[in-house]
Amino acid sequence: MYDLIITGGGMSGVAAGITAARGGCKVLIVEKNSYLGGTATGGLVTPMMKNALKNGKDLNYNLNSKLYGEILDRLALTGDAATFKDGNAGWFNPEVMKCVLDDFCEEENIDVLFDTTVVAVLKEENAITSIQIFNRSGLNNMTAKYFVDATGDADLSALAGVPYESGENGVNQAMSLRFTMTNINLEKFAWWLDEIDSNSDVTSIYRPANGETLIHTAYTWDNKDWKLKPYFEKGIAEDIITKEDSAYFQVFSIPGQRGSLAFNCPRIYADKSLNLLALNPLDTRDISLAYKIGRQQIRRISKFCVKYFPGFEESSVGQIAPMLGIRDSRRIKGKYTLTEQDIAAGRKFENPVARSNYPVDIHSGEKNKSELTFLNEDDYYEIPLEALMPVGVDNLLVVGRCISATFKAQASLRIIPNCISMGEAAGKYLSKQIQKEDNNDG
Repeated sequence: MYDLIITGGGMSGVAAGITAARGGCKVLIVEKNSYLGGTATGGLVTPMMKNALKNGKDLNYNLNSKLYGEILDRLALTGDAATFKDGNAGWFNPEVMKCVLDDFCEEENIDVLFDTTVVAVLKEENAITSIQIFNRSGLNNMTAKYFVDATGDADLSALAGVPYESGENGVNQAMSLRFTMTNINLEKFAWWLDEIDSNSDVTSIYRPANGETLIHTAYTWDNKDWKLKPYFEKGIAEDIITKEDSAYFQVFSIPGQRGSLAFNCPRIYADKSLNLLALNPLDTRDISLAYKIGRQQIRRISKFCVKYFPGFEESSVGQIAPMLGIRDSRRIKGKYTLTEQDIAAGRKFENPVARSNYPVDIHSGEKNKSELTFLNEDDYYEIPLEALMPVGVDNLLVVGRCISATFKAQASLRIIPNCISMGEAAGKYLSKQIQKEDNNDG
């Protein structure tokens, strides 16, 4: 029997496991994929978004947890993480991140079962007694004193009967399928961007001392004077890309992968011929369709880059993420529901698990309906422990983007740094609870 079983080995689940193990717990992580890291690795979500106050002299400048820094420091030792010129330390190499997370779990004696899914939950009154897992070894029951749902989609919570909501009025944020391109002449691309977009708040170029070229640039189809707009318009006119392909375009360099860029796109839209208003991240048919549409878009977008962007002449697709980028799905009903009003007011709580001032960032499936609402740059809001506590199940905590929150609040809290903080706090809380119970039993 384990002290703690964590379903989902993404960044929040690994953070919960590491901190619980450091607190003396016997921990098992159950992961459906063949690697840890979730969207950070399998989803190619790099870099992590910046989560800091503007005032660098403030003691709370970096709002992230201790473990966030530990992980990135480990990656930086091999050149697989970098701090951008804006102070964001969250630029990292997703492939090496998989290895580093393995190392952390090995060092803390955490058991990990890959290629394993949870298919059922057994309960007695308001407590989970065991979960049923399925893998190549067949069906097995695993027992623990406490459980953490770090699946991102609240899969364990749903199986345990926890009530939840999804989307807003039945409509979820647009999904993405990220990819990388390799063999890019990044210096040539950087000089060209400098030439056409030198005074922009969209394009940023940084050349650290190790000789790498770190680049960020973006474009969307929403109304704005984007410097890349003429190239996208030409690509559409010449039938290289579609209007939907141009809806959202964003690229970042990858530390440790010279000559490569990570693409935070394409944004995937419902197939209008099927009369779908939006794709449902909880419907397997919609998920399957999204993968196919996304891969079709990637072929067009990569061809567009080769044709129109200097430095891409000899480039090609390096990797297509094996995981969809799902921004929101289930949100559990917890003992407290974080709201957009809490976020706007910079509300603080008695039992905080994370601090953030990331904006409310909604990727809509319709043109000109996306939202990006920035918060007070000198303040932050807190996520309370009670938002991680589902109603009706006493020995379960939920971490990650599926905690108890409104649709708009979730659009701010969902970033990876916050997920790490939530996982770390959950692991610490549960290890103390288990230690207290063990002492009482003894």
